[in-house]
Amino acid sequence: MERLEHLKLPVFKGKLPRQKNGGGGFENINNRSKVDFGITAIEKANSIYVSHASLKSKFSNTSIDPSLIFELEINQGVDVKSFQKILLSMGLRVLSIAENKQGFWVVFSDDEHLEQFKTKIKSFAEGTQIYDFFKAIEKFQEIPIEKKIGSNLTERPLSEEAEFVDIELWKIENSSKNEDFISQLSSTYTDKSIFEITDSLIARSIVLLRVKLTRSVFDDIIELKEIARIERPTIPQFNSWESSSINISDFDIQKPSQNAAGILIIDSGILSNHPMLEKCVGDEQNFQDGETEIHDTVGHGTSVAGCATYNNLEKCIVEKRFVASNWIFSAKVMYAESNFHGNSSAVYDQKKLVENQLKNAVEYFLDNYEQIKVVNISFGNSYEVWHKNYERQLPLAAIIDELAYENPQVVFIVSAGNGCYDYNSIADAKDHYPDYLFSEDNRIINPATSALALTVGSIAQSIRRETPRLFFGDENIVVPIAEENQPSPFTRIGGGINKMVKPELVEYGGNLLLKQQNLSIVEDKGGKIQLLNNSTTDKLMKFDRGTSFSAPKVANLVGQLANLYPHSSADFLKNLLLVGASYPFKPTKEFYDTEGSTAKDKALKKHLQTSGYGLSSLDKAISSYKNRVVLWDENKIKLDDIIAYSFKLPALFFNERGKKRIMISLTFTPETRSSRGDSYLGNIMEFHVFHTLDAQTIVDKYASNSNRDEVPYELKKYEMKDFFPGIEIRKRGCHQKAVKEFSIKPKWLEEGPLTLIVVNKNKWIVNESYEQGYCLSLILEHDHEIDLYNEVRTNIQIRTRIR
Repeated sequence: MERLEHLKLPVFKGKLPRQKNGGGGFENINNRSKVDFGITAIEKANSIYVSHASLKSKFSNTSIDPSLIFELEINQGVDVKSFQKILLSMGLRVLSIAENKQGFWVVFSDDEHLEQFKTKIKSFAEGTQIYDFFKAIEKFQEIPIEKKIGSNLTERPLSEEAEFVDIELWKIENSSKNEDFISQLSSTYTDKSIFEITDSLIARSIVLLRVKLTRSVFDDIIELKEIARIERPTIPQFNSWESSSINISDFDIQKPSQNAAGILIIDSGILSNHPMLEKCVGDEQNFQDGETEIHDTVGHGTSVAGCATYNNLEKCIVEKRFVASNWIFSAKVMYAESNFHGNSSAVYDQKKLVENQLKNAVEYFLDNYEQIKVVNISFGNSYEVWHKNYERQLPLAAIIDELAYENPQVVFIVSAGNGCYDYNSIADAKDHYPDYLFSEDNRIINPATSALALTVGSIAQSIRRETPRLFFGDENIVVPIAEENQPSPFTRIGGGINKMVKPELVEYGGNLLLKQQNLSIVEDKGGKIQLLNNSTTDKLMKFDRGTSFSAPKVANLVGQLANLYPHSSADFLKNLLLVGASYPFKPTKEFYDTEGSTAKDKALKKHLQTSGYGLSSLDKAISSYKNRVVLWDENKIKLDDIIAYSFKLPALFFNERGKKRIMISLTFTPETRSSRGDSYLGNIMEFHVFHTLDAQTIVDKYASNSNRDEVPYELKKYEMKDFFPGIEIRKRGCHQKAVKEFSIKPKWLEEGPLTLIVVNKNKWIVNESYEQGYCLSLILEHDHEIDLYNEVRTNIQIRTRIR
């Protein structure tokens, strides 16, 4: 099929003023008595003060000056900006906001007696002042100590022998407060045998310490309100399996072109003299002190690097050609540690924060190598399961988001993580798949919740087995848990923070093939994928499975896109990936065991959780065809503003029988803040499609609309709806794609243009002149071989080459 270049999406030129949202009123939940609330609230305020005074007394002979930090439980949705101002008028500074606005907000007070707070409570209770905002406060309390202790530390408490932990502090607006507290801790606990701060990180929205301490010191400092969370250090999660020998003497191994883009692998290092890697290594550096060797002693980073530069190694072996698409750069943040059985596993430098190592690695490489366009992170912490063990963005994911925001030309890729299911028999594993994927334990893990990175899950490759099937004895029957293109039996599911779509993409990462061998259930190697092994002589290949290897395959696609468009933004590259994405396995209600009148929709939503927007194709990402036209635009938009696109949809699109689809992809890179649970993104974007009306009419209706959170009432009947996923799901993230399929011709076809409206809503960005960059694509696709491309090109009367 002839490959054609994408077309430019025409921007409608018009006046696009937008008004800002205002605040709303407060409801009296459960008809609560003002007097009863006032009495209880003042008693609680006094109790918090007494507890704080007691804590100050406890540390009076030390350098530590405890801060007054506590929780407010908000019982209804509030306008965050207005409510923050109200709290500030009472001397309360907001440190953290609940994920959906309702729930526990964390506040800091300079007024240790809470006098302003208590005075206004009293006035509200007596009716001398209205102060309706108190209706939104259900209660307030000290932060329970158990909420501050991570799940891994809860399972394995500290002993009297000093051990390493990560301590996250509440980020206070005045950063000197955090710096002073860190200094106070060091001045108080001077005996390094019981307490030592070995590393620290103060970022835009995160304050993190790596500390070695004893149980006694832990029991002391856990009472301090400045501490948001204490947990054992991040634990790497990935597998290491058996190797396989091949003869490469007749293989054609080629290095990348000199101008090829670079892919940075942050992992356990790489074996740079591996025959398949030695021609494509740009640089390698060590960012940990656990071992002096710069090369990979674990094997994981080498395997990841092979996927990143070759994508499909089995295809390379069959073709006997290894043509590296991109240069590989390696940042070593893990090293090998042997247990008493002699087996090696990856560990992090005990004295250093993983977050600091990652930050230092990314900054070093991006400062020194402009050609790096992709950063791959294929590790995670299985103790930090989203919405099971925590509900605030964790530091590692938050740092990735900060780095992505600061480097808008670089795409960050993160693996979703590998889950597990304890099956008692092969039948048990088969029968409960895919239901067990949706358990609380199988949600994505830190740092897969990174909002600005693309998170990648895994799907199963074509089914094969290691040895020929024998025809006697059930013990030789191999049972695949997943069929080809279905979610891998180990992949983790979304969504992410604020329920955004996670993972966004999938790649082939392996399957689970089980067989009965004597009295045991064992895995057949055919369920794993071929990877580079950590050896330079024999056993150059090995077999393994996991999202650790599906993620760098997506990094490989980004690298190839960056080779074609070397000066492009991350938004553009990520948008092309979404343009090329589709479902190779069509979700059915039978597969996901959904019932009722909405069974099909439920199955689609479950598939979105496992597979995001699907598997991306390089050809579809970079090429339009006669029956599949991609129109795109890269632009900037002001806060609380709109931009309109409009063109005439060819009648041929609907007049020709067959299925047809309209797809829209939107990518942008906003600022993030981990304290803002209500909106982790500083601004959110969304899109709407309208028919029949001319673009100016639509723009005018938006400009005069009083409620900026809704489509103007007069336009609702002209909106093209029933896209999947719906707007309430897709607008939560910064990587959005929606698909609408038609089987019949709509009535509105001949009545007017198609108008696409992009909306940018400010959530907490203070700089009113801020402009958000974004990339937008609209895809028209028909199942039949019709010349849609030339019809569209004629209608828009413009053709712009991608640069």
